[in-house]
Amino acid sequence: MPHHILIVEDHSLMRNMMTEYVDSLPDLQVCGSVATAEEALAFLPGQAELVLVDISLPAMSGIDLIRTIKVRWPHLKCLVCSGHDEASYVERALDAGAEGYVAKGSPAELTNALQCLRDGESYLSTSLHKLVENSEPPHHG
Repeated sequence: MPHHILIVEDHSLMRNMMTEYVDSLPDLQVCGSVATAEEALAFLPGQAELVLVDISLPAMSGIDLIRTIKVRWPHLKCLVCSGHDEASYVERALDAGAEGYVAKGSPAELTNALQCLRDGESYLSTSLHKLVENSEPPHHG
């Protein structure tokens, strides 16, 4: 039985490419794709078990969307797929409740992340994990 994914991406070309790509993966199926956080909230919870979210969305940001999803539907998993690869974005998304974060442009990373979240694990790409680790102040004690 496939896991159903809602894609939230404001650029139509990227949204279409992501939809085609995710639909090509085993055990994953796109159940909807929308351009705004507001459209995502109107769609949810629906069939979606996982929400693939861009950070930069018109009006409500992807981080605010994740925060809202986690309040309304805590069982839904959220994976950020964003062009923002700065540590502050990653940390804010994870603090909002995202189970994973990948940079756009790496289909292999996206595949790994989707499979990890489907299997109940969290995911942070190696490069972003190092970035977040390096941004934290050293702990003393």
